[in-house]
Amino acid sequence: MQIIGLLVLAAVVSYGFSEREMTQVSAFDVHALVVVLGGCVGAVLTSSTALNSLRTLIVLRELVPGAGIMQKGTDAIESARQRFAELWRDGKRAQAVDFAEGSGLKPIKEMLRLVLARSGQKSVETVFLELRHAELERHQPATSNWEVLARLGPSFGMVGTVTGMIQLFKNMGDENLNIGAAISLALVATLYGIAFGAGVAGPIGHYLRGLLDARLGALSRCRQTTIELAEGERG
Repeated sequence: MQIIGLLVLAAVVSYGFSEREMTQVSAFDVHALVVVLGGCVGAVLTSSTALNSLRTLIVLRELVPGAGIMQKGTDAIESARQRFAELWRDGKRAQAVDFAEGSGLKPIKEMLRLVLARSGQKSVETVFLELRHAELERHQPATSNWEVLARLGPSFGMVGTVTGMIQLFKNMGDENLNIGAAISLALVATLYGIAFGAGVAGPIGHYLRGLLDARLGALSRCRQTTIELAEGERG
């Protein structure tokens, strides 16, 4: 993916030097849009594996009402944790076992296994540390990519502006050149970059980071509940 990413970045820079009409101002400039978005895509491909690059796009479903699965999964873990702990503390051990095994949630199944084994705190910490690392391995790269795009967007906007200004200087002697329009078009790329970074990628990265923190928080509460239940069994 790194080679593909570098090729995309090279193509974006090359496209930035392509000829374009510089006689009319427009709020929508395909040239600037391609440089900003193409550059961001190239950066993601260069810094990520194929799987993580794909996840960077797939994770956008979390923004669609009803389509996201991460928040639903976190809510399911939290609800199951509370239900399992309630059943176990009420002495309904058989029901708690059936509930945990039928939950289909790995953290809850691990809670059951550790409590039945009366595991010590160190063993519980080790298991939930592995679960935490698994969540980070799955969700962290995509979240980090969007946070990186928030910073790179303005940079690729500047790439579009610089290449646009170079084209302006190159065509300075053209009688049909509208200098005001040319400068405006060159600056549109910077506008797009800032808008994408601050208005799109930044909020998306922040939202995804919140979802990841919520999942890790749910695992932390599962860990603490497991320690308490296991200590109760040993006591």
